[in-house]
Amino acid sequence: MLTNEQTGDALKKLAGTLRDGEKGFSESAQKVDAPDLKTMFSELSAQRAGLASELEPLTRQYGETPREGGSVGAALHRGWLNVREAITGSDDYAVVAEAERGEDVAKGNYEDVLKEELPADVRSVVEAQYAKVKASHDKVRDLKHSLEAAKETAKH
Repeated sequence: MLTNEQTGDALKKLAGTLRDGEKGFSESAQKVDAPDLKTMFSELSAQRAGLASELEPLTRQYGETPREGGSVGAALHRGWLNVREAITGSDDYAVVAEAERGEDVAKGNYEDVLKEELPADVRSVVEAQYAKVKASHDKVRDLKHSLEAAKETAKH
């Protein structure tokens, strides 16, 4: 079983990951042209904000102070930070591809935390959040693949 400090650290890591996703999805919504993508990215940004807010009281309960912003100090959490650079002047496909990379990081961070022996109250919250993170990851991945296929079809 993780100590309270280790549990708090794990929750803080996930909250930082969620805040990174919130910012990344928000920036993505501003950069895409397609209205349906703007809506999807805005909804995912709001979802991530809600999930991060849900973790904050639990993080405090385990002795850590939640970060206000993302997790810029930790290399594991930097997936979304590439979005800013990659989407400047890019098409919708490039934005979705970067969003998928950020989602890969988020999904991986949840999977890493779930490998630990977490207290029952923490495990139930993290598992429920992981299901939502994985669903949005899969949605963004599938969207990327469909846009990829459409690009290939347009070439021929």
